[in-house]
Amino acid sequence: MEPHDGIDELADRARSGCLASFEGLVAHFEKRIFHYLYQMTRNQHDAEDLTQVTFLKAFQNIHRFHQNGAFNAWLFTIAKRTALNHIRDSRPTQELMPDLEGNLEDPSVHAEREDARSGLWAAAQSLKPAQYEALWLRYGEGFSISETARVMGANSLRVRVLLHRGRAALAKKKERWKKMK
Repeated sequence: MEPHDGIDELADRARSGCLASFEGLVAHFEKRIFHYLYQMTRNQHDAEDLTQVTFLKAFQNIHRFHQNGAFNAWLFTIAKRTALNHIRDSRPTQELMPDLEGNLEDPSVHAEREDARSGLWAAAQSLKPAQYEALWLRYGEGFSISETARVMGANSLRVRVLLHRGRAALAKKKERWKKMK
């Protein structure tokens, strides 16, 4: 995703202590962070809670944000680490049916349902977790290769390999579907 001058300016002002600027960042990224966390947890309530925790951590650590990096990659890194800590610390449970019907007006939930209908992201979920995460960050969130690498804690070459293998695996699945028809 291309850097936005407005976002960089908001991040700079928030780093200087401007609460209104931080609130602007929350308003801009809240739905995207929620959707990313929902992709990781597959649980709406956990994603909502983790979204709040992510922004709380970002607020508490905004002074650590370096202006030479992209704010969105920094924020998504916080979200990923928060989700991984939550997953590690919680017992593995699975919802039988996600509670999506109660929030039809929420665009992120609507987008999730549309993706599930198209089957692309549903098929991608059967990939290895790192391949899925790389595909989601690159194509679902629109991050650049370097931003995806930063969020994943990997180098750009590793991300390119994961993307290539993930796309190849999806192409094989598509071919199998065609043969089954």
